[in-house]
Amino acid sequence: MRFLREQSCPTYRVAWSLRMSTSTLTDWNKYFDVNLQPYEKEEKRGKTVTVTAETIRLVVALAQKKLEKEERIFIESFTRGFNMAGEFSLGTETIREILIANDLWAVNTRIKRPAFYKNLCKRIPNGLLSIDGSEIKLNIDGEPYKYNLELGVDVGSFNHTGFDIGKSENSKAVLSVLKQHVRDYGYPLGVVFDHGTANLSEEVRTWLVEHNIEIVPAGPGNPKGNGTSEGAFSQLKKVLGIIELDCSTPENLGKSVLTALVALYMKMRNKLPLRKNSVTPQAVMEIEISEEVRQKERERLIQHNKNREDSGEELNKLETLHWIIQNHDLEVDTPSFRRAEYSIKSYSTDAIQKTEQAFLKAVDRNSDKKNLSYFFGILKNIQQELDDAQYHEYCREKYYYKSLLESERRQREDAKKQSKPSFDMIVDLASSALNVSGKVHKTVRNLCKAWLALHLKSSKYLEPVRKKIQDAIGTLNEVDAKTKEEIWDWIEPLLSK
Repeated sequence: MRFLREQSCPTYRVAWSLRMSTSTLTDWNKYFDVNLQPYEKEEKRGKTVTVTAETIRLVVALAQKKLEKEERIFIESFTRGFNMAGEFSLGTETIREILIANDLWAVNTRIKRPAFYKNLCKRIPNGLLSIDGSEIKLNIDGEPYKYNLELGVDVGSFNHTGFDIGKSENSKAVLSVLKQHVRDYGYPLGVVFDHGTANLSEEVRTWLVEHNIEIVPAGPGNPKGNGTSEGAFSQLKKVLGIIELDCSTPENLGKSVLTALVALYMKMRNKLPLRKNSVTPQAVMEIEISEEVRQKERERLIQHNKNREDSGEELNKLETLHWIIQNHDLEVDTPSFRRAEYSIKSYSTDAIQKTEQAFLKAVDRNSDKKNLSYFFGILKNIQQELDDAQYHEYCREKYYYKSLLESERRQREDAKKQSKPSFDMIVDLASSALNVSGKVHKTVRNLCKAWLALHLKSSKYLEPVRKKIQDAIGTLNEVDAKTKEEIWDWIEPLLSK
């Protein structure tokens, strides 16, 4: 249990109040006592809460009451108010799904497409090496000079492992970075870089294959696919700033100074912890990783590349896109065409088909709309509608009040049916009554009659019950036909509704 009273300074109370989103002063007494001390509250996160039909009814009733007063529902304050009023411990996500299921909250799903880079984050050190190039500018004697900086960064630790400076990005620079990395840290399991001609050149590919290093190219037009190097360049350029040099030998001196600066930056960057992690990238790279863990990481990279291969469904999506472009003679430049091919794979086939129909109708009415931007605008809206409808259906199946009531009613009926004794039990009881007399016989008779009454109560007609009892008597193997008739004669008078 965590107590808020442990942090009782005035500054903390103000911050705590703001975090709880207290909208008006009338809410103040809900969280603080007369001495301005926050109330002690039990920590309930992570505890299982069963949502019943009664709970849903209370949530719906409270929401409808607010809407009738034309008050806006703020999900966090609404959840707090509901939990405090009834001593519940429901989360905001559960409350939101209940409101969506009962048409009291608008559905708004947010699905980021694509999510390629997330699969490459948070991995072992020296598992995946990110390589990228960027242009660095120097002003020497007022004259601008441009260089290409090729940089290698370990994805798992953010350790900067190698760099190369030249006039342009080429395979020689990529190999130089790779060899520096191998010299200091050994061979990585995989290398991620963009689809540049230098990165995917035959010379680079041959070197990687010879050293058993997986090639993990990031998708074209997707900078997040190689976000490690992108982030590294962002920080590096902030540190370097604008470089001004005044000398008589511009190019050679510029390269030597830039080399020194980058080397200094890499040393300092590797000694600084990444984000909130207390361990520096350099220390992470020095951690020994077992061969078993490295092999698992290699298999993951191989499987990652296999998952990115085009499936039959993706080919159909691309064929639809190509048909739209060719049939309507759309003018598309090469970068836009590649981006369209990459993006359309992230949408559902149903959304693409509906977009195709809507696009055809739109361009028939207005030929100015015959462009890819308009097509993808429709596609984005239709996909959002489908995602929202799917989430709404999920919420209704889970928390719709009327269906939950019906489900609980069926469960009660099933429980009642299961509590009724079977016809075989009734027949066994009746057969035992043939051999007893007196009070015991009377007790058995009353019990048998009560059991039959349960079946008669749930049946509209008498004949089905009679038939099931006769069938149960017929299955008795240890008694003769005469005894079976006696059992039936004993039970039949009890069959009165």
